[in-house]
Amino acid sequence: MNLPLSLHAPASLVAAISLLVCACSGGGESASSAVISPGDVPQSPGTRVEVVRLENTNASLDLRLPGEISGSRDATLASAAGGFVEAVYVKRGEYISKGTVIARVNASVFNAQLEQAEAQLALVTSELKRVEALGDLATESQLQSTRTQLAIAQANTRLAEVNASRASIRAPFDGTVTQLRLEVGEVLNPTAPVARLVKLDPVHVTVSVNDRDVGVLHEDMPVKISVDAVAGLFDGRVESIDRAADLNTRTFLAEIEVTNAQGRLLPGMIATAAIQADVSEGSIVLPQDWLVTSRMGLGVFLDDEGTARWRPVVAGTVVHDQVVVQSGLAAGDRVVSVGHRDLADGDTLLISREGVCCTNGRAVF
Repeated sequence: MNLPLSLHAPASLVAAISLLVCACSGGGESASSAVISPGDVPQSPGTRVEVVRLENTNASLDLRLPGEISGSRDATLASAAGGFVEAVYVKRGEYISKGTVIARVNASVFNAQLEQAEAQLALVTSELKRVEALGDLATESQLQSTRTQLAIAQANTRLAEVNASRASIRAPFDGTVTQLRLEVGEVLNPTAPVARLVKLDPVHVTVSVNDRDVGVLHEDMPVKISVDAVAGLFDGRVESIDRAADLNTRTFLAEIEVTNAQGRLLPGMIATAAIQADVSEGSIVLPQDWLVTSRMGLGVFLDDEGTARWRPVVAGTVVHDQVVVQSGLAAGDRVVSVGHRDLADGDTLLISREGVCCTNGRAVF
C-alpha cells in the first residue's frame, strides 16, 4: 500500500515549516502595532537667509547725464513776402540788440505802396467830408458808398503798413548772427531763410532723464556742467522738465540753464550734467530688491528671533535702485535681504550672515 508523499517528508522539514509560520504570524502583529507619530517625521530645518539691521541714513541723488548745448533762444529769420534784397546791415558772427535791422527786402516797393494807400485814404476822407457837408442834398446812397470806400482805404493802408514794416528784417531779441544767407541784389522767394540769430548767454543743456530718476528732479535744482572742449565747471540750474516722456525713447527731456558770459559754451557742443542732491535725511532707505509684492501688498520680511514676519511698508521716492520708506520700518528692524522671496509668514529662518544697512545703498557685513 502506497502512502501520500507528505507522510514521507522528513521531520526536520516539518519543523522548519512550523517555525516559518510562527515567524510570519509574529511579524504581522508587530507591523500592526508600529504607529508613526507626527513628531517622528523629519522637519525642514528652515530657509537660509541673510539679515540686515536697519539704520537711519541719507538718500542722495548723483546723476551724470550727457547732453547737448543750444542757445537759450534760437530763431531762423526770413522774408515773409520775398523780393529784391536792397541792403544788408550785419555780418556773420556779429552781436546785435533787439530791434536791429538785419536787412531790407523789397522795401522801396512796399514803401511806395504805403504812400499810395495813404494818399487814397486822404482822398476818400476828404470826399466823405464833402458829401456830409451837403446835408439833405446828399442821398443816402452817396453817403453809404463814400463810407464804404473809406473803410476799404483804411484797410488797404493798414495792409501796406504791415508789408512795409516786414520789408525790414529785425532782430527779435539780443543775440549773435550765426548764419547769414543773403546778398545785396538777390531776389528771395517768400519765406526763404535769410539769417539765424542765437542767444548765447545763457545757454541751455538738454538732457534725457529716465523714469526712475525724473521724479527726484525739480526746477531750480543746481547742476554742474562740464565740456571736454572747455576747461572748468559751469554753474547751471534746472529750468524745465517735460511732463510727458518722449514716445520714441521713453525718457523725459530736461533743460538746464547755464550762464555763459564769456561765450565759451557754443551750440552743438556735448556736455555732461552732474546733478547731486540730498533726497532725504535721517530716513530708512532700502534697495528696491528687498521689497516683496504679494497679495497682501508691498512689504518686507523681518527676522523675529529666527521666525519670518511679514511687515507692510509704504514706499516713497525712488533714487536709482533705492527707495525711501515712508512708513512701516524703523531703525533697529532686522530685514531679510537674501532669500526673502522664498519665505512665507511664520517660516523658520537659518541666518547665514548678518549686516547693517546701508552704506552707498548697500548692506555692510
